[in-house]
Amino acid sequence: MNFALSVRPEDVRRHLGAVLRAHREGQGRRLSDIAAEAGCSPAYLSEVERGVKDVSSDRLVAIAYALSVSPARVFAQLAEALEGPDEPAWPADPRQRLNAATSVLDAQSLAAVASFSTFLASGGTEPRRRIGFQPPSAR
Repeated sequence: MNFALSVRPEDVRRHLGAVLRAHREGQGRRLSDIAAEAGCSPAYLSEVERGVKDVSSDRLVAIAYALSVSPARVFAQLAEALEGPDEPAWPADPRQRLNAATSVLDAQSLAAVASFSTFLASGGTEPRRRIGFQPPSAR
């Protein structure tokens, strides 16, 4: 599934794995040591660190505690990695925003957006037709 201006699941796996690996390597610890403390195999932990495997929240908490890092810190570092330091979440230029927002639309959806945009550009009003009862003198 594609999302406009969204992070792909494989990006999340890759960055999460990099965060965990950085903590492990920063402590000078081996995969087998952390895996044993977290209750998983070194092969599984290696796949998580390489972004190949998804990790459950239960297992992620166990790995974080084995690394002596709070899960909140892991998620904060993941968020920083996903946002990127210099990349704005949304372009400032309105044309770039429009292109980004409509890049995933099919032809029918794009036509609906164009029609609605035209309606809004015209002031958002259509000639109004009176409904309801008219006084007897107007008949």
